[in-house]
Amino acid sequence: MKWKVQNKYIWYGVTAFVVVALSLFLSYVLDNESKFNEWKAVVSHAIFPIVAGSIMAYLLNPLLNFFERTMFTPLGKKIFKKDQSRHKFSRASGIVCTLIVFFVLLVGGIYMVAPQVYQSIVKIVTEAPNYYNNVMSWIADISENNPELGQYLIPAIDHIYEQALNYLNDSILPNIDKIVAGVTSGIVGGLKMLLNIVVAVIVSVYVMSEKEILISVGKKLTYSLFSRKNANAIVRGVRYADQVFGGFINGKIIDSFIIGALCYIFMVIVDFHYAVLISIIVGVTNVIPYFGPFIGAIPSILILLMMDFKQGLIFAVFVLILQQCDGNIIGPLILGDRLKISSMWILFAILVGGGFFGIPGMILGAPCFACIYALVSTFCKMKLEQKGLPLETKAYLDIEQVSIQTPSEPSGERVTE
Repeated sequence: MKWKVQNKYIWYGVTAFVVVALSLFLSYVLDNESKFNEWKAVVSHAIFPIVAGSIMAYLLNPLLNFFERTMFTPLGKKIFKKDQSRHKFSRASGIVCTLIVFFVLLVGGIYMVAPQVYQSIVKIVTEAPNYYNNVMSWIADISENNPELGQYLIPAIDHIYEQALNYLNDSILPNIDKIVAGVTSGIVGGLKMLLNIVVAVIVSVYVMSEKEILISVGKKLTYSLFSRKNANAIVRGVRYADQVFGGFINGKIIDSFIIGALCYIFMVIVDFHYAVLISIIVGVTNVIPYFGPFIGAIPSILILLMMDFKQGLIFAVFVLILQQCDGNIIGPLILGDRLKISSMWILFAILVGGGFFGIPGMILGAPCFACIYALVSTFCKMKLEQKGLPLETKAYLDIEQVSIQTPSEPSGERVTE
C-alpha cells in the first residue's frame, strides 16, 4: 500500500521546523548578545551602500522619469531607428541629468547654507550671556507687575543657568582630551561615510539603469513562490505601497521645501535674526506630519524670544498662519489624499512609529500604517463578500446583530436592525 502525504501535513512540518529554528536562533542571540552586535554592525556596514543607493534611486526616479518622458525619449526617436538604442540613449542621458541636478542642488545648498548656519550657531553661543541678561530683564519687568510670579521665575532661571555652567565645568572641560579623540575618530568615520556615499551613488546608478529588470525579477520570484491568486495580490499590494510611499515622501519633501522658503522670505523681509538657521529647522521638521511644525517652531521661537520678545511673538503668529496655509492649501494641493486614512489613524501611526523608531518612525509611520490599513481593509472586504454582508462601514451604524443562517435560507447571513 502506498502512503499518500497530504499537503497540510507538509505545511505543518515546515511551520514547526521554522518555529523551532527561530526559537534556537533567538536563544543563541540572547546568550551571545555582544557577538551578535558585532556581527550586526559588520552586516549593517556592508549593506549600507546598497540600501542607501536603492533609496536614493527610488527618490530620484520621478526626476529620471521626467527627463526621459519630456526630453530624451522624443529626442531618441529622431536620432535612432532601433528601439533598443533609443532606450539606452534616453536612460543614460536621463541618469546623467538626474545626477547633475541632484549634485548641483546638494552642493549648491551646502555652499550657500552651511556658512550662514555656522555663523548663526557661533553667534548664539558667543552671545549667550547677553541673551541671559535679556531674559532676566524681561523677567524683572514681569516681576514688577506680578511679584508672586517673579518669585518662581527668577530662581528657576538662575538654577538652569547654574546647571549649564556646572555641566560645562564638570563634564565638558575635564573631558576635552576625550572630545578631541572623539573628533579624530569622527573624521575617520566621516571618511568611511564619504566612501559609502560614493558607493551608494554608484549603486543608485545601476538601480536606475536596470529598474525594469529588477522589477521583473521580483515579479518572477513572486509568481514562482506563490499561487497565482496570492501572487497577484502581492503585486497589487507592492504597487499600492509604491504609490503611497513615493507620492507621500516626494510630496512631503517638496512641501517642506516650500514652507522653509516662505519662512526664509518672511524673516528676510521683516529683518529677523538667524533667518537661514530657523528656516532650515522649520522646513526640515515639517517633513514630520502634525508634530513637525511644533517641533521646529518651539526652539525657533525660543531663540528669537531670547533676543527680542517682540520678534518671538511675531514669529509665533507667523508660524501658526503658515501651518494653517500648509495644512489647508499647500499640503492638500501637493499631496492630495494619498494616504486615504483618517486623521485619527495618522496621529496614531505617528505616535507609535515615533515611540518605536524615533524621528524616522514619525516620518514613515503614516505611509506604513496606510499600507497596513489597506491590507486589512482588503482582507475584511473579501471575508464580508463571502458571507454576503454589507461592505460599507456606514451600513453597520444601526445594526444590532446579524442573524444566523438557517438551513432553509439561501447562502449568506441576514442583517437585522
